[in-house]
Amino acid sequence: MRFLVKLKAQSEAKVPLDYRRRFISFLKVVFGVKLISSFLVKPYTFAVYFGRDARLRGEFIEGVKFINFRFSTGDYSLAVNFYNRVLELKAKNYKHRIGEYPFKVEGVRMERERRPSGRFKTLSPVIVERKNFSSKKPTERFVLPWEGDFEEALLENLKRRYEGITGRPFRLSFFKFVAENLREEFIRHYGGYLRGFIGTFKLEADFEILDFVYKYGMGLRTGQGFGYLEVA
Repeated sequence: MRFLVKLKAQSEAKVPLDYRRRFISFLKVVFGVKLISSFLVKPYTFAVYFGRDARLRGEFIEGVKFINFRFSTGDYSLAVNFYNRVLELKAKNYKHRIGEYPFKVEGVRMERERRPSGRFKTLSPVIVERKNFSSKKPTERFVLPWEGDFEEALLENLKRRYEGITGRPFRLSFFKFVAENLREEFIRHYGGYLRGFIGTFKLEADFEILDFVYKYGMGLRTGQGFGYLEVA
């Protein structure tokens, strides 16, 4: 299930590039720290949009008047919990601080899910980690689709999350990643940098796998705002 939460600034705001931590804290407000901490593998993903008028300047995103916060999960009870709790925050006129600016919860609505056919576009960068990385350098720890060990790493990341979330063995009949229009991204996160990619691609795999990445996100760190996919 997919939801769109509208957050409105009290005045034109300036948001730091390292902003995802503030949305992680928003989810802690929504679900409670105890529930969030109980997930060994986060069964959700999210993406953030700052509007057409927002502009990048130095270490900040300026001119932010509203934020669209998208949340997706394949867990029905978690989805219902999310929706009801955000409605409660709206009723209480809750304001969440992003950087130095408070944003009011204006509302939440469910977004229509589409049946994934295999062609996706990213709404947040996809992060894929090499299986046996020995360096913390982003260019060595994280792998991109045009690098030779990408598909092996993607499958390992996918298996780890699939089994951690569903509790079922990871099985595939076939699997192929086809890059279409992608570009590299370096993302500020918790004071450091992550390396990922954004754009459109095609995934050839069993429908269960396509449905999984559509609902729960692709790659790693989906609970930190990465890997949110839309049907292209």
